[in-house]
Amino acid sequence: MLNSDDDTLSVVSSDGYHEVSRVHIGRGPHHLIASLDGRTLIVAMSGSNELVLIDRTTGVESQRVEASDPYQIGFSPDGKWFVAASIRLDRIDIYDAKTFQLVHRLPAATMPSHIAFARDGSIVFVTLQGTGSLIAIDLATGKDLWTVPVGPSPAGIITLPSGTLLVGIMGSDHIDAVDPRDGSIIRKIQTGNGAHNFLVSPDGKTLYVTNRVAGTISVLDADNLQVTGTLTAPGGPDDMALSPDGRELWVTGRWHAAIDVIELASGALKATIPVGRSPHGIFVY
Repeated sequence: MLNSDDDTLSVVSSDGYHEVSRVHIGRGPHHLIASLDGRTLIVAMSGSNELVLIDRTTGVESQRVEASDPYQIGFSPDGKWFVAASIRLDRIDIYDAKTFQLVHRLPAATMPSHIAFARDGSIVFVTLQGTGSLIAIDLATGKDLWTVPVGPSPAGIITLPSGTLLVGIMGSDHIDAVDPRDGSIIRKIQTGNGAHNFLVSPDGKTLYVTNRVAGTISVLDADNLQVTGTLTAPGGPDDMALSPDGRELWVTGRWHAAIDVIELASGALKATIPVGRSPHGIFVY
């Protein structure tokens, strides 16, 4: 997992619930994803303007690729495009997914943050935290299709199987269900103050939403978007990952320099693991 404020990567034991190692990785690590073939972890380094590639089998760094202020990153579902939101430089970069060559660069005012894609891979949707808006971009042409207001400080965004977008409204206490065709808001679902990011269970039946200010995680039925429960996660819950057996939810606590491990069957806080300052992106092997 990544500690954004002290420029480190922590390796944490999933059975012993302790930090195994912490290494300096570069300036401003925020998010990380797996490569298209699943063999490599790609770490977005916004401060040092690069992508760090780490072999998932050995844990050894294999390559560094120049990229301007990559904050949040993602591959389109069709595997053609790699997109980086540059929250510091107010722009969105679209790369060829295979070569990491820059194809399109768009200004995006302001603070482009999180990324989601249309199901067919033709469009990328990016939240703009500074202006409370959501932008839709045609990936092939790099053209802005629409930009619409959705609420104060929108953050996390995902695409449901139906194509509907869900956006966490971090400056309020709810998530928006958004029509991908024009950005119109279909409905609002109240979760908690600082609604921030999403995680869907592997079976697609459950949706988790971190509420950073409230210090909670809302549990929703992924089909009808009804809140079915609330988990406690103090310290500014941000990104999430499920344990391989699906029994535990691992959550980064941005404000208390720790990872919270929640037992889903009981909802109990099973462990709190100290790591570096401002833990952010997390990936469970």
